[in-house]
Amino acid sequence: MSASMLSCLGARQLKNCLAFAGRNGPLCLVAGVLLGFAVPVLSDMAWPAFGPTVFVFTLGAFLKVDFESLSTELAHVGRNLVVILWAMFGVPLLVFAFLQTFELGPDLKQGLLLWALAPPSGAAAALAAILGLSAPLALLAGIAVTAASPLYMPLLAAALGGFQVAIDPLSMAARLFVIVGGACVTSIALRRMAATFIRENPDLITGVTVLALLINGMGAMHGMQARFLAEPITILSVLALGYVANLGFQVLGALLFWRSGKAEGLTVGLISGNRNSGLAWAAAGSSVLPLGEAYLAVCSVAIHTAPALTKKLIMRLMSSRDPTIEYLPMRLSRSVLSIVGLKSHQCSTLMKDFAQRGS
Repeated sequence: MSASMLSCLGARQLKNCLAFAGRNGPLCLVAGVLLGFAVPVLSDMAWPAFGPTVFVFTLGAFLKVDFESLSTELAHVGRNLVVILWAMFGVPLLVFAFLQTFELGPDLKQGLLLWALAPPSGAAAALAAILGLSAPLALLAGIAVTAASPLYMPLLAAALGGFQVAIDPLSMAARLFVIVGGACVTSIALRRMAATFIRENPDLITGVTVLALLINGMGAMHGMQARFLAEPITILSVLALGYVANLGFQVLGALLFWRSGKAEGLTVGLISGNRNSGLAWAAAGSSVLPLGEAYLAVCSVAIHTAPALTKKLIMRLMSSRDPTIEYLPMRLSRSVLSIVGLKSHQCSTLMKDFAQRGS
């Protein structure tokens, strides 16, 4: 068999593998986490690629977003502002209210609050594309909140938690410029050079995104096996809490914004529950308490595996024409707000308390 034939066969197999990954994204992400955890040498190999994979899956999100849909999302100025404010202030304030109500140790309180203060995960837009949600909305909200994080995170961390968080605005701006700006420019160039190929191979493009997320998840397991073997009960406990926070805020975010549309509501849920815990951890530095550090470390497990748990439900909600599904979430959202005590006068009290702590 000639070299050209072997090369052609190899390219075809690679294309088929990527297309398979694109069609089975959530399961592939679970596989990445399990491989990284079970085979530490793989997580050690993937760890240096952690940064580049962020660029690749951000590029994948841009390739799944056409500029017409991005312009359409930008036109919803009022809704986008509310989504950004919810992701920036609503999530941490609600977690703060929860921590005031329930007794948790200082370590877990710090870990939960840092998780809530963090902007949406950088993988949120890619996950939205994989799940068939609104990648443009996830992309816009994620960029906006991340860009503002050097301004709001230190203030909220001091006011709500009494600890210091340091984020260099110039460093954050440079990072966003390289990752987001670079991915945007690259996606434009690829669309011009291979527009037909991109349009005719959506599963393959998604597969590239999935592959980057798989390697990212594998790298996120760096040192996790040793940590688990040293403290199995502790790690399992904080992992369970991580799933509760992730899935709980996905449900709450979707309920609160359901009236904006199914895809939009579920996307807000996605960015509400998937937070960039690594950024919060890095910003807090050595001040993070041991159990809080463990909690932030396992949050990446929930980010990479939750889509496998939610995909079928999301697909059912998106395809259903049942009027009950259209209106029940709005009724439930009012009930949830009543249960957590965020009625208008109580919101006012909470904001006053926040202002006093900040002064």
